[in-house]
Amino acid sequence: MIHKSLVLILFFFLPGAGMLMAGEPPENNRNFSIIKNGDFEQADAQDPTRPEGWNKPDGLGVQWVKAPEGTNRIARGKAIRINTAISEKAMVAQWQGAGISEWNIPKPGDGPVAAAYGLSFYSDALPVVSGRVYRLVFDSRGSGGAKVWVRGYGIWEGEKRRRWEVIINCPASPDQWTEISRDFNPTRRTPEVTEMKVMLYAYWPPGVYWFDNVRLIPITSLAAP
Repeated sequence: MIHKSLVLILFFFLPGAGMLMAGEPPENNRNFSIIKNGDFEQADAQDPTRPEGWNKPDGLGVQWVKAPEGTNRIARGKAIRINTAISEKAMVAQWQGAGISEWNIPKPGDGPVAAAYGLSFYSDALPVVSGRVYRLVFDSRGSGGAKVWVRGYGIWEGEKRRRWEVIINCPASPDQWTEISRDFNPTRRTPEVTEMKVMLYAYWPPGVYWFDNVRLIPITSLAAP
């Protein structure tokens, strides 16, 4: 019989064991995500009207509500609902009433916000490890006018700026949830990128779009663009 202490010693000195002991995620581990609260189940401790790790929803165009059922999924918990049929005027009034200053439409009209601006919802900033590939996985539902962006930021000419981005188109799936996945390497051509944000976005056609189960998984492959 091998004593437990000997097993621990052998494990610690095995090749690669040190990386695992330090919390290095296994490649393609779908359960290891660096994005906080990607299933939108946890409220922020300081502001319970917003999900932890994400912006504050305005409550009209962008809502944090119970997820709907689909033909291929039983609804569980909350999700992000974006309604781009809301008029520009109504959106501006809602932002002002909710105290949200980062969004504005200079000359709002009566038409749907989908026609010109669309609606966005951001995660908090996440650190980028130089040279690492990441896999974004998420669920979406809607009429084909949704995208998810990952935007990378770094210091350029003395200022923090957006230096890189990748865009993932969401297929039309109004009655069912679709899981979408994309690999990318933020620092492959832009080594100055040090942080990134995930942006959920919906625009035309006007309507309701849903996002849930957002995961950002570090992987070891260097093949992603």
